[in-house]
Amino acid sequence: MKLIFAALTLCLLAACATVRPGNQSAEVRAEQTLSVSLAALDSFVAFEHRRRADVPPLVRDVARRIRSEAPKALDSANNLRLAYKSNRTAANEANLFTALAVVDSMLAEIRVWVPATSASGPDNRVVDRLIREAAASKTVTAQSWTVLVPVFIDLAREIYAVVNRTREAVKQDMEWSLQQNADFAAKLAGLKTAPHWRL
Repeated sequence: MKLIFAALTLCLLAACATVRPGNQSAEVRAEQTLSVSLAALDSFVAFEHRRRADVPPLVRDVARRIRSEAPKALDSANNLRLAYKSNRTAANEANLFTALAVVDSMLAEIRVWVPATSASGPDNRVVDRLIREAAASKTVTAQSWTVLVPVFIDLAREIYAVVNRTREAVKQDMEWSLQQNADFAAKLAGLKTAPHWRL
């Protein structure tokens, strides 16, 4: 099992490192992180909205916090990404990474199906862990899920499916175009009006 996770990690690191010369890997990585984060957070609150009667109080509490804080955090990270894109200074890059860390912490919260004892470790990039888990979930057998509560199984599988689709869609070796920037901004704006995001 450790060999599988190690191989997946190497594949993901290689995929993240494929940025054309002359492009800013920090910008591309920020775009990928924001895309996956938005998809995962949206999937989580949509699941909680649909299954509110089934989910434990912990999931409802996390969803309430995500609904309250995620739109602002994603907007802030995206604005700082745009600031960095237009002026690639070390200070702007540091601000961008700080904003992405806030988004990362929200992703860590939605991973409610992971026991607290195994949720931490030397790998501090939640997006990377979520992507690795999503990739690994394609090969997980039903027997390995039996230790989890059934609602957590459904939640994890749904988020993993969304993460896998989004990861495939955002494979990139160039920075977003103006149209892609506008599309992402529209997705962010949609959070404020989507029924499952209402507090």
